[in-house]
Amino acid sequence: MNVAGPLASVLIPAYHERFFGEAFASALAQTHAPLEIVVCDDSPGTAIGAAVERAADSRVRYVRNARNLGFGGNFTQCFRLARGELVKFLNDDDRLRPDCVAILAAALAADPSLTLATSRRRVIDEEGRAQPDVAATTPISNVAVSMDGRKLGDFVLANSLNLIGEPSTVLFRRDRVELQGDSLFRWGEREYHCLADMSLWLRLLAKGPAYYHSTALSEYRRHAGQEQGAIRLACLYERLWIVGEARGAGFLASPATHRIALEAVRSRAAAWAEAAVSHAEMHSRAASFLAQVEREIGRIA
Repeated sequence: MNVAGPLASVLIPAYHERFFGEAFASALAQTHAPLEIVVCDDSPGTAIGAAVERAADSRVRYVRNARNLGFGGNFTQCFRLARGELVKFLNDDDRLRPDCVAILAAALAADPSLTLATSRRRVIDEEGRAQPDVAATTPISNVAVSMDGRKLGDFVLANSLNLIGEPSTVLFRRDRVELQGDSLFRWGEREYHCLADMSLWLRLLAKGPAYYHSTALSEYRRHAGQEQGAIRLACLYERLWIVGEARGAGFLASPATHRIALEAVRSRAAAWAEAAVSHAEMHSRAASFLAQVEREIGRIA
């Protein structure tokens, strides 16, 4: 006899219609029970709502936002609507393997101290074809393992890279997340966008350990139009801010690890400045940011 696990909420902050059908189908295919799927529709059209209606699945709750909430607002809306003890976001262009929620939920059930469970993920292209790993999707372990939260956070910060995963990759305990202000992605005085997921994972890791599953349980789609591929100065500032906020939360406790994290930001800033050398204004702004990072490094004892 199958014993039901805790209710898990798969939350889809939907906007883009093109890949929604694949993402939604992968949520419906999850083997974990009990499961709810919450779709928060922030799109201008009707295709997403029509796809949900055709599914006619009692596990699904569909909410059409009365007004456009934007990226952070729609994620926050979904989180507020979740009823599950466990929460997994699913980007509307990604896909989950059928046993994704079941495997990660079992890990969390086996160890109540865990704040989140994540896994390896595979990169796919616009057509759903497997692609080589990118830096962020490089496996962090070849075996399933529990990791100290602060050590994992330090590792991520030292590389200035979200090695934990996109929103679609992680399953976490809902009661370990406290909204700051009115946003899921606010940490301290800052609202994160480029590093929204990383800021949330670090807040969770400050409260306890994480589980990593070495088999890919989700698929991260890379395609034209995504913001992740754009080089933006605002994203560099977020990398600097998150180092400071993380220090306040107990990460990067030693001067050596703090320096390594700032040097990773400096390396990214230098690359950005070099790429912007033909654009006088952008190059000047990048140089100014690089000087700010250098001053932060210089303050370390």
